[in-house]
Amino acid sequence: MKDDASIFWENVKREIKSQNTTQEWVAKNSGISFNTFHGWIAKSVYPRVDDAIRIAVSLNTSVEYLVAGAIDGNEKSIGLICRSLPLIQEHLDAIKRAVRELR
Repeated sequence: MKDDASIFWENVKREIKSQNTTQEWVAKNSGISFNTFHGWIAKSVYPRVDDAIRIAVSLNTSVEYLVAGAIDGNEKSIGLICRSLPLIQEHLDAIKRAVRELR
């Protein structure tokens, strides 16, 4: 029987593969050294909560999904939208600037 940390890391690896990225990218994007990240996977240990949150954010998912392997579809969609808001705002600001320049 697999322990909870093994399930966590299997879900992380599944997300990495489905997003066509790498463990190195997730570690770097999460502000975690690759050696530490890889060590957690190899030893099947949970990261600290703040590190787990950064890993989940890097993968556009939730800690709940990584821990339990299931997530409410609406929660995942809402999380993705919330993480996209800064980029959306940048685009809106660029459009506003372009409109002002045309006047």
